[in-house]
Amino acid sequence: YGLGWEWIDSILLGSIVGGSSSIIVFGLVKKLHISEEAKSMLNFESALTDIFAVIVAFVLFEAILSGEFSLDLLGVTIGKAVMVGLVLGFGVGIPWMFIISKLKNAQHSYMLTIGMLFMLFFLATSFGESGALTALVFGLMLGKKNYFTRVLKIKFPEDLIDDSLHNQVTFLVRAFFFVFVGLLASFAQIEYVIFGVIAAIAIYIGRIIITKTVLVRGFSKLDVKVTSVMIPRGLAAAVLATFPLSMGLPNADAYPQIIFFVVITTVIITTIGLGGAKKIPPPESQSGGYVKE
Repeated sequence: YGLGWEWIDSILLGSIVGGSSSIIVFGLVKKLHISEEAKSMLNFESALTDIFAVIVAFVLFEAILSGEFSLDLLGVTIGKAVMVGLVLGFGVGIPWMFIISKLKNAQHSYMLTIGMLFMLFFLATSFGESGALTALVFGLMLGKKNYFTRVLKIKFPEDLIDDSLHNQVTFLVRAFFFVFVGLLASFAQIEYVIFGVIAAIAIYIGRIIITKTVLVRGFSKLDVKVTSVMIPRGLAAAVLATFPLSMGLPNADAYPQIIFFVVITTVIITTIGLGGAKKIPPPESQSGGYVKE
């Protein structure tokens, strides 16, 4: 809004950079000696904000193109997306774990799971809802297979997805979008650079205030410090930054440039903040400091 944009364009930019990157957060919290509660909270927050960033952004894309927007429309859209995601994710996830358990000895059986994931994504988007949310719920089903083994008394295979394939696909997607957004960014309009950096700093300040307000009991000083600096923006923001260009929205060329500098600045802040957190001892002394060996 400070750049003279319409309020709905400003909200769109805020929604795109409003969520922390689940890929970065998931990777970082595994190496931190923070409490399990803090790890679960950070993982859940990053996954949820990624999903809502996508949902809200696409609602706003349509609102800008049509010239109509209402809070009722936003609430109904989010509610439908959550409902469809839960129904498809749970409804297919649990039966699929039973099916794949029967195929655990088949070579490359994990490809069937990946194929089913694409099918679920297609079904959700065909209903006009969030494929990302459906994929998340389906992934949670697979990730919590030990819990469902006890509840349903079904023995599932140890590894439903090959980690090496997952890592390669993740790297390919991240590399493509970050390189693409990097190519779109430039220093030609210095106001976008300054605005992106200021926006990242504002996100950090707001994060500190919220963290110190909410995490008052049951969390160590290290938990609070790590949570307050865990603001990296990443893949979701990079992907969403490209849509205004393809849709021909107003100020479309500004989104990739501003978001690029928001992503870079938030990652730098997180890196420096986690480095400072090394000075804070964990509640229980562990070898190697707060980062696992």
